[in-house]
Amino acid sequence: MKTICVEGWRGISHSIALVNQFQLLVMLEQPGLRLYHRDVPFFMKRWNAKEMPAGFSPAEQARIDAIPAPPEDEAIDTLLRISSPFASVLPANQKTVTFMVTECGITPECFDAVPPDLGAYTRDGNRIVTPSRWSRDRLLEHGFDPAGVAVVPHGYKADTFQPLNALDRRAGRAALGVADDETLFLNVGVATWNKGLDLLVQAYARVRQKNPKVRLLLKDHKAMYGLGADRVLAQVAREHPGLMTADVLAGVSLISGSLDQGQLRALYGVADAYVSPYRAEGFNLPVLEAMACGTPVIVTDGGATDDFCPEALALKLPSREGTAADEPNMFGRFLVPDVDALVECMQAVAAGRVPRDTPERLAARARLATDYTWARVTQDLLAQL
Repeated sequence: MKTICVEGWRGISHSIALVNQFQLLVMLEQPGLRLYHRDVPFFMKRWNAKEMPAGFSPAEQARIDAIPAPPEDEAIDTLLRISSPFASVLPANQKTVTFMVTECGITPECFDAVPPDLGAYTRDGNRIVTPSRWSRDRLLEHGFDPAGVAVVPHGYKADTFQPLNALDRRAGRAALGVADDETLFLNVGVATWNKGLDLLVQAYARVRQKNPKVRLLLKDHKAMYGLGADRVLAQVAREHPGLMTADVLAGVSLISGSLDQGQLRALYGVADAYVSPYRAEGFNLPVLEAMACGTPVIVTDGGATDDFCPEALALKLPSREGTAADEPNMFGRFLVPDVDALVECMQAVAAGRVPRDTPERLAARARLATDYTWARVTQDLLAQL
């Protein structure tokens, strides 16, 4: 019997907490595994499960919440830490696997204090797991030993994220007020600079000015992060006078509040494309979930999504490495996706030149179901524990 204790977040919809909870559900099904969980304080005191629920079914959330803390007198084979900031001190004589994810790079603020020994994270059986090659490369640039850093990708919930049937898709679009002949673009990311929502809004506005049947749906994250998509709309309007006309704004819709997994699936399913022109991502889970729902995606080439976005399912935006001239206040590594190419890709979707179902797309989605479900990728995690 192997004993694992997870130190992390559960109960809320923050991305790190969601990853932890998806993995916990899989671990609970593993024979020969005794699982414990020790809750770590949330990064912000105001975060709570009542206002920011994770979106699992009541039965699933009950199973997650019921995982007990370890008894003080029981030996733990492996400690898995998955929260933020990263703990700076590792326990002595205890195998510890630390989940680390970064978008642009590691800074002192990523830790709860300056680590006294960076090598401790990868020495004496300790390991670091990170979800993409992009994130791994940023960790290696910081000085972590490459031999002790493993890429373990995120996954998707295969029993939830599947294509909608034609009837449900039409009903879902009608509920959002989207006509059959309109094109709906979707992004559910947080309105931070690295996500590139400002680039998406710019491109959408240019497409909408030529095609009034184009719509944009964004997720608002004010409750958790204090960042609203309306801030991005105002920013683009200031920086690009004349672009955000009344008609352009009329085509933008915002969804507020927490969404459960089924509601997310419905959004992915009704959209004509999920668009993520990011500058830097640690993984970008919504892109994977959207592809699993049969929705074409438009993503930046050269970043984290290269790991799991096949050409059959994704339109990729040419990009170059960002410099201080692009954003003087930005640290680390980031990409600058081509906005003109983004406009062209969105126009191609609007013109019906990006079909949802072809033999190639169906085969590529089948490979996702083989390689990127939570049941599959959590086995890779367990191999590191």
